[in-house]
This record gives sequence, C-alpha cells and structure tokens, in this order.
Amino acid sequence: MHWTGARKTLIAAGFVFAATCGPMLYGQPGGGSAPSVSQRGYLSGTETPDEKIFIPPPPDPGSIAGKADLDIFRSTRSLNGTSRWRLATRDAAADPASMLDAFNCALGVKTKLSDVPSLSRLLQRALADAIPVIGPPKDRYARPRPFLKADGPVCTSLTPEFSRSGSYPSGHSTVGWLYALILAEVAPDHASAILARGRAFGESRVVCGVHYASDVEAGYVAAAGLVAVLHAKQAFRDDLEAARVELQRIRQNAATPEPERCASEKMALSVRPW
Repeated sequence: MHWTGARKTLIAAGFVFAATCGPMLYGQPGGGSAPSVSQRGYLSGTETPDEKIFIPPPPDPGSIAGKADLDIFRSTRSLNGTSRWRLATRDAAADPASMLDAFNCALGVKTKLSDVPSLSRLLQRALADAIPVIGPPKDRYARPRPFLKADGPVCTSLTPEFSRSGSYPSGHSTVGWLYALILAEVAPDHASAILARGRAFGESRVVCGVHYASDVEAGYVAAAGLVAVLHAKQAFRDDLEAARVELQRIRQNAATPEPERCASEKMALSVRPW
C-alpha cells in the first residue's frame, strides 16, 4: 500500500463525522468516513515519533525469526472453523464502531460511538497521529503478506489492493493496541481485561492468516511509542480526563454486554493461538 493509501485508510478508520464515505480500511471493505476538518491529531509533524528509529525492520525470511513467522502462519491454519477463527473474522472489521464494540465485554459496558462523544474524539485524534507512524514503514518494507508465501485458508476476502499492501507493521494491531492503551486509562478498573483484549485483537490478524507474528509485534510497538509521546500534550491529557468522566457517567445507566457473547469471547481467548 502506498503512503497515500495508508494515510487514507487510517483516516477512514479514525473519523466518522463527515458526510462522504471514506476508502477501504487496510484493503478491506467498509471502514468509516473521511475526516472533518476539525478532527486533527494531537501532534505536529516534528512531534511525531520517528518510526525509523524505534520500530525495527521486519526479520529476514531466512533468519530464525523469519522462519518462525512462517511456521506460526502454517500452524495457525489449523484454527480454521474454531471459535478463535470466528472471533478473528469479527476482528477483521476495524471501522470505529466495530472497534469500540470489540472492547465492550472488556469494558463491562455496552456502548456506541454516539454515547461517548468525548471518548470518540479522543480515539479519533490519536488515530490521526498514527498515520505517519505506520504508513511509511508499510511502504518502505513492502513486506509480502504470509498467504502469498505459503498456502492455507484466511478468514477474510482477499482483494487485489489488500494483497498488494505491505504486511509490516500490522495496521489493525496498531489500532487495536492504541485503543487498548487509551481505554485502559479511561477505565483503569477494567485495565487488565482491556489490555488482554487489545493483545488478542492483534493476534487475530495472525489467526486470520493476513499477518505474521512480527507484524503484530511491530504494531504494538508503534502504538506504545505513539501513546508515550501523546502524554506530553496537554490537549491529549484533557481529552483523556473528559473521556474518563464521560464513561463513568454513562455506566450508571448503560446496559451491560450480552452475557452469552462475553462468555463465548472469553472461551475463544482462553487458549493462546501459538
């Protein structure tokens, strides 16, 4: 995926207020709307952490790590048809509404974007800051996705655009871990469950067969580095506090997630996929 495409797809994941539909997210159908002018990231260009310094390059295919990546892809094909596979299929949807819904069980509250405008704004602005962190390495390394290197089922449809896009780092994993780190601060009493769900969201990309394990790990690094820098910005800290107060308020009247769904999710996540 070229840098322009990476920028557009991350924007599509992060903004939901404009009237026109955005492009596909990471090569997948769907994916939200184009940004409104008022929704910007927290960081200026010079404040963005330099991904070339803190995100390592992908492992060489012939290295121990590179071979392990391919072995993990092959071994996780056996999950096809299991509850973990079905969860990975749901996790492939990374539009803002689906992303927040994925964390409902971990948050212990059933909520929608329209219920939490402060939290929605916080997540959208942070996502805008992720664009220059993961777009350039995707283009620079242009790592072929695992299903192009070995046979095996994948849990999502493969468009030509998606198949051509760079595998490293994983955009879904970056966004999932970014959500997890922020939501853990917004709801610290549920932090352990939220972080576990964010980790599993990244692992779903390997289960799905569209990323290597090292792609996912790089996504975690990208999100963690970004959040560390965001904390230096007063606007980010102010929005974080507003989202925390907002969530505490709606918890008083909001419904809890369906017990059957949460039990099924817990069971699916009880065993690590590799």
